[in-house]
Amino acid sequence: MPLYHTVVHNCHCHTFQDVIFGLMRIVGTGLRDAELKASEIDFFGRGIVATTTLEVAEHYAQRLHTEVVSASGTLLGTSVEPA
Repeated sequence: MPLYHTVVHNCHCHTFQDVIFGLMRIVGTGLRDAELKASEIDFFGRGIVATTTLEVAEHYAQRLHTEVVSASGTLLGTSVEPA
């Protein structure tokens, strides 16, 4: 079964706390790993936050996009790509 990456894209409207909390709540990432992933996304402009089946990768991407909303109302940028 092919695997897919859920990718989070950086924007300057979301805080580190927005991203960290979203990763913990939606993907189930632990605090330390979520902090490291938020730093990676900030530094590189994007980061792979999960590698799983297409259905689950799309589910994570959709929830992160619609549920992680910045104070200004901006939705988090996500995508899914083959692993």
